[in-house]
Amino acid sequence: MLNSTGGTFAQSDTARVCELLFMTATEGLVVVDADGRIMMRNPSLVRMFGYEAHELLGRGIEELLPDSLRAKHAAHRAAYDRKPMQRSMGMGMELKGQRKDGSVFPVEVSLNHFDVDGKRYVMALVSDITLRRLAEDELVRTNAELEDRVEQRTAELKAAQEGLKGALEKERELHALKSRFVSMASHEFRTPLSTIMGSNDLIGRYASDNEKVDKHVKRIRSKVRELTAMLNEFLSLERIEQGIVQVQPAEIDVVHQCIEQIEELRGLAKPGQRIDYDHEGSERMVTTDPQMLGHVITNLVSNAVKYSPAGTPVVLRTRITDGLLTITITDHGVGIPAEDQQHLFERFFRGSNVVTIQGTGLGLNIVRRYLDLLGGSITFSSRPGETIFSVALPQRIIEKN
Repeated sequence: MLNSTGGTFAQSDTARVCELLFMTATEGLVVVDADGRIMMRNPSLVRMFGYEAHELLGRGIEELLPDSLRAKHAAHRAAYDRKPMQRSMGMGMELKGQRKDGSVFPVEVSLNHFDVDGKRYVMALVSDITLRRLAEDELVRTNAELEDRVEQRTAELKAAQEGLKGALEKERELHALKSRFVSMASHEFRTPLSTIMGSNDLIGRYASDNEKVDKHVKRIRSKVRELTAMLNEFLSLERIEQGIVQVQPAEIDVVHQCIEQIEELRGLAKPGQRIDYDHEGSERMVTTDPQMLGHVITNLVSNAVKYSPAGTPVVLRTRITDGLLTITITDHGVGIPAEDQQHLFERFFRGSNVVTIQGTGLGLNIVRRYLDLLGGSITFSSRPGETIFSVALPQRIIEKN
């Protein structure tokens, strides 16, 4: 482990650094043994739950849970001990903690297990998400108020029975307000996200030899990328609906473009997951909009990675025949339920079997809109364990004046 002068820490120094990282972490950290007894805890956890520094050691972890959940938690803990696995923050679970004074608050918990001298221990990273939940509730309330205002404005327009010109003008004003709101919100989110990513990269650089820190750095980087992708989807949809997006044809080597995009997407792959690429034939040049084509490929490949398990391949294939560029993406994931397939390209639609996986439900809708602009089409076939998306595009499109 590197020290501040570029040398390496002695073993005793390394142990001290690890202890300092544990004790100074801003999130709560707790280690329990196989019986659920608290063996270690850091000051952040003690403060979070309102205890004195000496009070938690040796106590059962159930004391940090609401009274109504303590009996069930022992069974959950036993089940986890039989089949331990790493559990990241969130995981779609509604978790609660209980302070010493009896107050209950929402938390997120990340779990990991390890063995020392043949004994099993579990370490949990605990975050108080009270402020986030309040912000989410406020966002829901704000959205409801916005919806009420839109409904009220519509009712006022109908009641006033203004002419068609006035009604269209009001609609344009409302649409402009929505567009400004989307643009403003996206810009305001991008600035802190860029700051978070920059600081995260610095942390990763300075603590590159610390596996625990590196794990959290990678998790932060992944979540920031997910949020950035969501913002891009909202902005893309807004630009398409406004008619701002125009096709800009250029001659490109489709093989080079696919290889470059795959390299960018490999960071999304799960452990043991491959992204393979194959091009059939010697013809490689196409005339199309590179950005739109790139968005189509990125969305379909990233979806295949997202909805496929670790250790399975995602395969991208391209072919140019008879003036037609064909792109197929094959994965071995959860598949698309038959009852959901007819709605797959609708805005904000998400399959019933992927509600626990993060997403906006906009990606495929945007893909289809880009393909409409490029004069292409998309089809798919799916069953549990295999989904294939096929895109067909003209090899050469002509820019419209």
